[in-house]
Amino acid sequence: MKKLKILLVIADGLGDRKVEALGGQTPLQKANKANIDSLLRSSLVGLMDPIGPGVVPGSDTSHLAIFGLDPRKYYKGRGSFEALGAGATLNEGDVAFRGNFATVDNDLRVVDRRAGRKIEEADDLVKELNSKIDEVQGVKVRFYHGTEHRVSLVLSGDNLSDKVSDTDPHEIGKRVLHSEPLDGSLNSKRTAQIVNDLTKRIFEVLSKSKFNEKRESEGLPPANIILLRGASVHTELPKLKDYTQLSSAAVSATALIKGVCKSIGMEVITPPGATGGIDTDYIAKADAAANLLKDHDLVFLHIKATDAASHDGKALEKVKAIEMIDKAIGKVLDTFGSDIILLFTGDHSTPVELKEHSGDPVPVLLYAPVNIAPDSVNSFDEISVRKGSLKIVGLNIIDLLLNYSNRASKYGA
Repeated sequence: MKKLKILLVIADGLGDRKVEALGGQTPLQKANKANIDSLLRSSLVGLMDPIGPGVVPGSDTSHLAIFGLDPRKYYKGRGSFEALGAGATLNEGDVAFRGNFATVDNDLRVVDRRAGRKIEEADDLVKELNSKIDEVQGVKVRFYHGTEHRVSLVLSGDNLSDKVSDTDPHEIGKRVLHSEPLDGSLNSKRTAQIVNDLTKRIFEVLSKSKFNEKRESEGLPPANIILLRGASVHTELPKLKDYTQLSSAAVSATALIKGVCKSIGMEVITPPGATGGIDTDYIAKADAAANLLKDHDLVFLHIKATDAASHDGKALEKVKAIEMIDKAIGKVLDTFGSDIILLFTGDHSTPVELKEHSGDPVPVLLYAPVNIAPDSVNSFDEISVRKGSLKIVGLNIIDLLLNYSNRASKYGA
C-alpha cells in the first residue's frame, strides 16, 4: 500500500473555554474555518490530553510527548531547548539557561524585566558579551540571542550542575537574585558561584556599552543585565528518524520549539516573515511546509499566534489566528490533495480568560483521505469533537500518524 506523506500542524495554546466576549463561544467555534471543517468528511476527531488528564503541560513537555518521547523520562528542563533554538551547538553535560535582557538601576534593582521587549541592538549586545566574556572560573561562556529580549546562556566545562536557582526575581522593584545551590553537591555550589560572578560581569559590560548609550539617548531603557532562569543540563535525546524511520522537517519561528525539534534530529526552517507572534506570515509558513513535504516523510508546522493571543487575553486575535491557520492548511492541501494525511491539534489549552496554560484537553483532528472510517462530526471545536472517537494522550500521536500513513510496523509476531 502506498506510503502517504504526513503533515502535523500544531496551533500553540489552541484549546479554550467559552468566552464571554465571544457570546459564550470558544474561539474555535467563533472562527470561520471552512478548510478545516471540510476535512471532517474524512477524519477522526476527539480530544487529546497532551500529558495526561488534568496535567497542565508546558510547550516543551507537550511537544516531546507528541513526538513520541515520554517527558517524564526525557525532560531535563527548558534551558537547553531554548539555546538550541537560538543557534547553540550543545555537548552532553553543557548547562544552559534561559534569560531576558532587562533594565536594572545601579543597585541591581529591576526596572523593566524585558528592557522594553523589542531590542534592535540585541544581536550587537550579544556579540559584545561574547567578545568580552569568554570564561568564568575556567568555564567557557557563550551567549545567544533568541527573539526580542530573549537570550540563552551556555556554560561548558567540568563539574557543572543545573541544580541552581534563578537570578530572575520575576518582579520589577526587586533586586537581581543571587543564584543558590539547590542540592548539597559541590558542583551545584560551584555553578551558583559562577552564575553570580557572571551576572556581575554582564552588568559591567552592558552598563558601559555604546549600544546602551544609544538606547538611553533615544529615551529607551538600557538592556544592562541578563536575568537568568530555567537551568538545564544538556542530554542527547533519541532521534525521530531512529524510532520512526521517518525523515522529518519543521517550520517554526519559536526558539523553544525549534530547539525541541533540533534535539530529536529534525531539519528546522524559519521562513522570512515568520515571527512566532500574532503578526507572523502564515502563508509563508504554509509554502515552506509544502516545499519540505516534497523531500520529507513528515513535516511539522508550528504556529505560535494562538498562544500569544491567549496569553494577552485577546479573544478576537485568537479567532483571527485560527482563521489564518485554516487558510495555511488549505494552501498545503491544494498542493498535495489526497497524497498526505494531516493531524491538526494544539500542544495545550490556553484559555483567553485565564491567560495561562490549563489542563483542559485539546481538540484533535486526523485527516486520512483514503483509508479512514470518519466520525460523524460537522464542526471542529472543543464541544463538537466530544462526539468523536479519539480519546488520546500526546504519546499516541506518532503511532496514529504511522498507522494511517501506512508506515506502521507490527507490534509482536
